[in-house]
Formats: sequence, structure tokens, C-alpha cells
Amino acid sequence: MLRRVALVLAIAAVGCTVDQQEPNLVGQDIRLTFIHTSDIHSRLFPYTFRPVSFDQADGLTVSSAPYGGIARMATIAKKIRATSNRSLWLDSGDCFQGAPIFNLFRGEAEMRSLSLAGMDGAVLGNHEFDLGARNLFEQIDNWATYPVLAGNYAWDDPPAGAVGPDGRSLRDVIAPFALYNEKGLKIGVIGMGNTSTITSIYEGGNSLGFRPIAEEDALSAWVSIVRPMVDVVVVVSHLGLEEDEDVTASQVSDPNETFSEGTLSGVDLILGGHLHIVTDPPKLIPNDDKGNQTILVHSGAFAKFVGRLDVTVRVGSNNADPERRSRITAFTFDNIPVNTRDCGGRPCIPEDPEVANLMWPYSVRVNQEIDLNGVFAYIAPTTPSENFRITRNDSSGGDSQLGNLVARSMQLQGAVQAEFALTNSLGIRADFDQGRLTTEQMFNVFPFENSITVMYLSGAEVQEMLDFVARRSSERGCRTQAQVSGIAFDMVCSGPNGPRAENIAIGDRCRGDNPNGPIDYTRCSAMQPQALYRVAVNDYIAAGGSGFEVLKRNTTKQDTGVSLRDALRTYLNTRTTCTDQVDMQVEPPMLVTQRYGDISCLDETVEAHDGRIRPVFK
Repeated sequence: MLRRVALVLAIAAVGCTVDQQEPNLVGQDIRLTFIHTSDIHSRLFPYTFRPVSFDQADGLTVSSAPYGGIARMATIAKKIRATSNRSLWLDSGDCFQGAPIFNLFRGEAEMRSLSLAGMDGAVLGNHEFDLGARNLFEQIDNWATYPVLAGNYAWDDPPAGAVGPDGRSLRDVIAPFALYNEKGLKIGVIGMGNTSTITSIYEGGNSLGFRPIAEEDALSAWVSIVRPMVDVVVVVSHLGLEEDEDVTASQVSDPNETFSEGTLSGVDLILGGHLHIVTDPPKLIPNDDKGNQTILVHSGAFAKFVGRLDVTVRVGSNNADPERRSRITAFTFDNIPVNTRDCGGRPCIPEDPEVANLMWPYSVRVNQEIDLNGVFAYIAPTTPSENFRITRNDSSGGDSQLGNLVARSMQLQGAVQAEFALTNSLGIRADFDQGRLTTEQMFNVFPFENSITVMYLSGAEVQEMLDFVARRSSERGCRTQAQVSGIAFDMVCSGPNGPRAENIAIGDRCRGDNPNGPIDYTRCSAMQPQALYRVAVNDYIAAGGSGFEVLKRNTTKQDTGVSLRDALRTYLNTRTTCTDQVDMQVEPPMLVTQRYGDISCLDETVEAHDGRIRPVFK
């Protein structure tokens, strides 16, 4: 009953302001600080990776690894609170899934640590549902001490996924909004959960127990209720359409920006998630015809940053009247890197001892169960190069070496043996850096538990699927949004007939030794519209994720249960064994085989870019 009680008490508190003799703030400029996090994805312990250029531009330096960790995030949050008289820590969803601790503890560690760290409220993300509605209910009910919000879900009646003899379920622990009173300044927080990625919720009788409500309808309804009661209306949102850490905020489609002025007229601030981007500085969205604006903030993902937004609120005399209501009149934003930079021989951001003590038993168990530092392959170019990497994106905009490796491992997996494979580019989250390839790095590449799905597609369905890839890619500068093996095509991003796939051929090295050349039909066979092809894809796009509707409609799907992470590891283990490669990352340097045994070495020639996806402009 925690969530319902919290909401009722919050409303009651607003209704009893005279009895509590709250300060009269009307006419004053009041400072309020928002601490913002999003898409933590179970990164509760510090981890290593190479920051992309956008991370580095926001202060996450290469030399300050490892990054993240809830104990350091807690330290940052407490330091922020110590410098502000009024503050709220709000999270924009997806605290689950993305690191081994979630696999072992199913969300318990996330809910417990965020509660202890002092989170004040969070919206539901799509990955919170990864282990089902019952697991989510149990984790919230058992461990969350903060309101969990979603105002755009219509819960089933009677409830689905009921738990316990009293029949309680998610509808009993999730509220549409929460109200806060910060020393007389009243804040209403409305949750807008994800609908674009949880495809099953559009089908009646789904196992999650709710159906989506149109975002504008839901937001308008809750704003009309909350606005008269508070000085600041905040939307914590997980509405994103896609996510990609390698792009700027201006390069993604943010549904929060599409709300009409009428809908946003009562909204002061949107704290966004799911897109995995940083808006620094925040965006400003016009919300009426009088020059007023709604502030939109994204603070990144994977526990790399903690956002601090300081706002000045001019307190009005009547929040039910648009002319006399309170408004944000100024703001500043700082995205604080969560790193281990050294300050005079000590970490600049020490771990909060209380949170660190909570996490210690979880750390011990994770290290007992999973050897994150285990080395199973070595990355090295044929010609030594300090900055060599096997990348997930190719400069051509077409297929990439890492994308080719992933797709090939899916295609040739023992339980699969498909004619070709396709996976979405955004499912591959990091590059392979030169040197040791560890289990932890594999979790960086594949933070989510996606598995291989096998299906049969007609040539006509293949055409539809690749046409869709071309359309999506054309919206991203003709940078391919899919990676493949066993197939090649021209990805036409512009022309008289619009974006589409042309010259589709089944086979390998279809362009010979020239990635920019034409299809060589002596090597590969032209795709036939009436033919049937055995295809390997990941389970996310098989269910229609990222807009792959043609795959969602297919009725031949079979989930193998083999994770992409395991398939790639298996495939890499079959590559050429290291012989005379020297590991320069240890002191003294020694042969890779001496230190790690018979592991594979990978260079720039293994599944190199070969034009299997060739961007074309007409």
C-alpha cells in the first residue's frame, strides 16, 4: 500500500497548509534544485569503458575510469543537497537491466540502493518489465521507499498478474503522480512511462496488466488536476523512441518535444529518459503564445552522470490561474561526471559509506558467480597502432566490423545456422578496445539480455524489412541502423523513389574485394521475392522493437534462448589462436598465450567492412 498511502498523504498535506502554518512565499523568488538521473541500467558498481566523444565533451575523461556506481552517485546527490535549501532527486526510468547484478538479484539491489541513496521519485522504464509484472511488483513492494510513477497506463480491472492472497498487483504500487512540499514550495511530479518499446501492451489481455493511454490525453488530464495545487509541475518521462549515445540531442526524435502548446501550457519542466542522450544546455519548448517555455533536460545513461538543475521559482498568488500562477524564471544546469578522478591522492568523488556497505554483499556474490575480469580474446591490429579499435560504426555509414562479427555469430550459432542474420545497430552498445577482451567488456557491448530468434521470411518480407532499414537510416544521415551477415544490398537513402533497398543478394563477400563496387552475382544469388529464407534476428526486433513491424507480424518465430553475448563469445573463441602476440598491458610484457592460455586474437581483417550494406544517394 506504500504508493497509494504516499499519494494520499501528499494530497492531504497540500490541503492543510493553513494548519501547518507554512511560510507565505507569494511574490518571492525561491531556489529549487533538481537532481536528475536516468537509464542507470544496473550500473551499481564502477565499470570501465572508453567514453565516446560526447561523453568526453561533458567531462567524462578517458583517464578517470572506472565510471558510475551507486555509492558515488549517492555522494554527489548528498553534496548537491548540502548546497541547496530545497531539492528533489527524480529519475527517468530504466534502473533495471544492463549489468550482472540484475541477472542475479532481479532488481532487488537497484530498488534497495536507490532508496537508501535518497531518491525521491522515479517513472517506470521499459526495462523494469524485463522479468515480468510480478517481479516488478515484488521489487517495488518489498524495497522501494520512493514513489514509482506512470500516468499514461490504464490498469486492468480486475488486475492482471495479481500477487498474494489480497490480490494486489502493480496497480497498487504505482501512482500517476506524486506531490512534494519543500519548505512551503509545492511540486507536482507526473510520470509518463514508455509505450513505444513495450510492444505487447497494445494487445488486449497482455501479461503486464495495462494498456497505454495516448500521451497527450494522459498528460492533459493529470496536469489539469495537479496544476492548481502546486507551484511547479514536473514531468518525469521515459517516452523516448530510440536510444543512441553516439549522437547529439538534436539528432534524435524526442517525443517530449512533440507535445502541443496546449498540453505543455501547465508544465514547467520535463526530465527525460530512454534516449541515452545529454541535453547540455537544456532545450526550451514554447508552451503558449505569450513566450512561456517548458525546460527539457536529459542527463545521460549508464550512471555516467548526475544532472543538477537549479531553478528560480517566482511564487504566484493563484496556481489555478495561468496569469497569476508560479513560474520558473531562471535556471542553470550542470551534468556532473561520475568518475574516479584523483584529487590530491584521494578520489574526488568518494563512495558514500552507508550505500557502499549495503552493496558489499552483492559485490561479493557477483564476483563469486561471474568472473568479470576473465579474458577470452585479445584485440590487436596486424600493424601496431595505439588507437586501434573494432568499432560498431563504420565511417562509410555502412556495415561495421563489430556489427559484422555480431551478425555472423548469430547466423552461425549451432542452434541457428541461418541463411542470413540481421540485428539493429543500436543493440550493440560499445566498441572492442585494443588489448584484453573481458567478460565485463562483453556486458558493455551487450548490456541487455537479448537472444537470437529464428524465423522464415519470404523475399517480399525481406524487401519490406530492408526498405524499413533504409528509411530509418536516411533519417540518421544514411548511417545504417542494421548490421547483417550472409546478405548484401544497396541502402538507397535518397532518390526519386525515396529511401529503399536495392540489389539485394544472398551470400558472402558479394562485392568481392571492393566494398564500393557492384554486386558480383557469380559470388552471390539475387534475392527472389517468392523464395523462403531462414533468418536470424534478435528477440527485440522480432517482437517489433525499433519499428520492425514486418518481423512482429511473422508467425514462424522461434526464440532459441541463446543470448547475443554468448553467441558472440562462442564465435570469437573459434578464431585464430594467438601465437606471438605480446600483451603490453602487463608489466613485464609477456606473450598473450603465456598469460591467458590458448585464446583467440582478433585484428582488422576479421569480418572487416566489405560493403554488405552500401549507402547510396541518387
